[in-house]
Amino acid sequence: MANSFASALAVDTLAEESITTLGPVLGLLDNFSLDVAVNPVAPGSRIQVEVVSGGATAQVNPSSYTSSSDSTKIARAVTVNQHSISFKVTQAELNNGHRLRSLLRKNLQVIGTACRDAVFAPITAANYGAAVLDSTAADFDASDLQTVWGACKDFPTRHLILDGGYYSKLLPTNADSFLPGQSGAYGFDTLAMNNAWAGAEAKCIGFCGSADALAIASGEPIMDDEIQDLLSFYEAVELPGGLTAYLSSFTDLGTRTRYMNISVMLGAAVGDNTAGAIITDGT
Repeated sequence: MANSFASALAVDTLAEESITTLGPVLGLLDNFSLDVAVNPVAPGSRIQVEVVSGGATAQVNPSSYTSSSDSTKIARAVTVNQHSISFKVTQAELNNGHRLRSLLRKNLQVIGTACRDAVFAPITAANYGAAVLDSTAADFDASDLQTVWGACKDFPTRHLILDGGYYSKLLPTNADSFLPGQSGAYGFDTLAMNNAWAGAEAKCIGFCGSADALAIASGEPIMDDEIQDLLSFYEAVELPGGLTAYLSSFTDLGTRTRYMNISVMLGAAVGDNTAGAIITDGT
């Protein structure tokens, strides 16, 4: 499939810097999710994450310290898939001054959004129960956060992400107010904005969870050493939102087309389903 480059870019001298159009704002994941790093990993691998769901029975003035009761652990299976995007510049386009690097930021946005959809797939009412708040952006205000906090009062930590339309209602109106992103704002450990919710429950615009609410497995794709030696370069890069991906570049010698590829091994599953809460859009 051919690139779509404006004809004027082939006639005039190209500027040194390029502009990348807006992409989604992706809230950081590492504050409220369990990252199970596995390197390297093959597509379709299942990673088992243990969830300790029950402890032993507490005793008063025990006569013996060996009279123990049983604990309980359950398994959460995380299926890891390879999320990948490849893009190119042909020899003819290179002759006209186009450079592969100018396409990098936009494609990082695209793969970052695809990975976010995969991570948010477990955020459903089936996993975490009915929404603890159902509000339109027009009706939402800071007092609604008291409802969310109250529903999450038993969580050991409370990390909240909200859609931008809701987050904007929390912005300060004078110098005496604090920014919602500050640690401890509105009583939450962290509060961040996220504008991409396609992977989550329909109508979901927010999620509050403790560190164990989600189980995320991410890692490096398996690659043969000889193949890696043939690449122009191969390095780790950070996607929007904080996930780590792996960037490589290579050339098709037959056509002299330059390629880049961004790949990340990623999967997500519900972790502690009692430690997450969904917010929906009120429609």
